[in-house]
Amino acid sequence: MFTMASKFLIVIFAIFNISALAQKPVKMDKEKGWVSLFDGHTTKGWRGAYNTEFPKHGWVVKDGELRGELTEGAESGDAGDIVTLKKYRNFEFVFEWKIGNGGNSGVKYFIEERLPKPAKGSQAGYEYQLIDDADYIYMDKKLPQDLKTASIYDVIPADKPDVTMNVWHLSKIVVNNNHIEHWLDGKKVLAVNRGDETFRNGVADSKYKDYIGFDRIPDGHILLQDHGHSVAFKNIKIKEL
Repeated sequence: MFTMASKFLIVIFAIFNISALAQKPVKMDKEKGWVSLFDGHTTKGWRGAYNTEFPKHGWVVKDGELRGELTEGAESGDAGDIVTLKKYRNFEFVFEWKIGNGGNSGVKYFIEERLPKPAKGSQAGYEYQLIDDADYIYMDKKLPQDLKTASIYDVIPADKPDVTMNVWHLSKIVVNNNHIEHWLDGKKVLAVNRGDETFRNGVADSKYKDYIGFDRIPDGHILLQDHGHSVAFKNIKIKEL
C-alpha cells in the first residue's frame, strides 16, 4: 500500500512531468534555432513599412492573432504594410493565415524599402501570394496560376489546387542562397533557383521587370501586406540558415 507521503510524491512527480512536456516544444524550437516573430499579445518586432512606428489603426492583436482589419480594397491603401525590424538573407519562415471570401493579401520577403517610397501601392519584393483563388476577379477575369496562393506573385506559379477560404492554412518560405521554396499545408508547391532561366524569364515578364536588380536582391525585411481585405496571422516564426 502507498503511504500518504508516497502518494504526495507521486502527485508531485506527475505534475513535474506534465509541466516538462508542455515546455518541451518551446525549448526544442529554441534549440533548433527557431525565433518567434509574434508573441500572440503584442506587435513587438514589427513596424510600419517606411516608418519607425507601428500603424495606429488597421493592424490589431486579438485572440492570439495578428489581424489586418482592412477595408479599403486597395494595395497599401488602408493602414499600410508592416515589416519586421530585422532583415533576413537565408531563412525558413513559417506562418498560419486565414482570409475570407474574395480576400487578397500576401507575405513579401527581400523588402529593401528602396527610396523613393512608392507613391501608390506596396514596396516591391518577392511575394508569397495569399488570395481567394477560385473567386477573386482581377481585371474582369479569373486569376491565372501565377497570381494564385503560394505563387511568387506574377513570377513563378505554385503547383496546387485552389485553396479553401475562411479556414487556417500553414505556409512556409525557404530561402537558401538562390534556392527558394514555397510550402502550403505540408506540401512543397514551388521550388526555383534565382540563377535559372525560368526565374529570370518570370521576372522579365512580370510587373517587376523595371525594378533594377529584382532577381538578385541579397536580403531584406519580411512584410505582411495591407491589400484592403481582412487577414489574420498567427504562429509566425523564423529560423536563419
